[in-house]
Amino acid sequence: MTIDTERSRTADDAPPRTRTASGARARSSHGVPARPTSGPEHRSDGVWPWLFVLPLLLGVGTFYIWPIIQTFWFSFTTWGVFGGATFSGLANYVRLVSDPQLYQSLLNTVVYTVIVLLGIPIAVWLASLLNTPGLRFAQFYRVLFFLPYVAMPAAIALVWRIMFNGDYGIVNWFLGRFGVDGPYWISTPGFALVAVSLVGLWSSLGFSMIILGAGLKDIPPELYEAAELDGASRWRQFRSVTVPLLRPSIFFVLIVTTISSFQLFDLLYAILGSTNPVIPKTMSLVFYFYSAGFIDNDKGFAAAIAMVIFVLIGIVTLVQFRVQRRWAQS
Repeated sequence: MTIDTERSRTADDAPPRTRTASGARARSSHGVPARPTSGPEHRSDGVWPWLFVLPLLLGVGTFYIWPIIQTFWFSFTTWGVFGGATFSGLANYVRLVSDPQLYQSLLNTVVYTVIVLLGIPIAVWLASLLNTPGLRFAQFYRVLFFLPYVAMPAAIALVWRIMFNGDYGIVNWFLGRFGVDGPYWISTPGFALVAVSLVGLWSSLGFSMIILGAGLKDIPPELYEAAELDGASRWRQFRSVTVPLLRPSIFFVLIVTTISSFQLFDLLYAILGSTNPVIPKTMSLVFYFYSAGFIDNDKGFAAAIAMVIFVLIGIVTLVQFRVQRRWAQS
């Protein structure tokens, strides 16, 4: 009897249990429901984050999204000489597909892009050389390679036009030292595109080297030491250690260089000019857009060209992302 009484007292004096299951409310010692603890699911940030992001959203919407929408609408219109747009449906796209200049400019843009992309392996090699431990004046060499990227395209074009001159240019003078009769680079179809592409390759090396050099600094030096202890040569270390661990940086440079190459205009215009007879055989897609919109004053047709460029860049970037996934998995 005494044992039963003590058990009942202990049960009555014990504090009530609190349920820890989700959704249950905890009760205090007086039986009053306690306030639920505020967790991440109950937190509300209000409008303050949107107020901070609003200037950026307004800038993106005004200068990026709205021009794309407006250009898409203009591509279905025909403009008069004194302005005023009338809806013409798919007439601009039908005309664009049947225009041989579209395919010529697309081919020129692809050739230019391929030649400029050949500079990425060169940039990887140069960045590896500049990352050699104990190299003197490494920062000076990096600045020297990066200067063409930040220089004005007009200034670069003026210098290279003199160098590519068929009569007194240094390029033909150098070829003549080996018995090669150099062509008139900027006034001969085919050679003009090669000349512009070489200048684009040269001017993009600095940017690629800076990005790849930053990626090289993230590779642990212990990996090279382990490879050297295993008897790997310099080339083997470069192929088995440097390139695989540098894939993210290489992919970034590949994307940026491709998009920049598809937007070729200023370098081509500054080197060749607008009255050069090789322009029809050398113009890029953006130059084709410029010729239609600002020389021929055909804004609807130029808007259709701009939308084609936009779609092509999107497709090429999507393909590169797909390839990069398989490359990373391999």
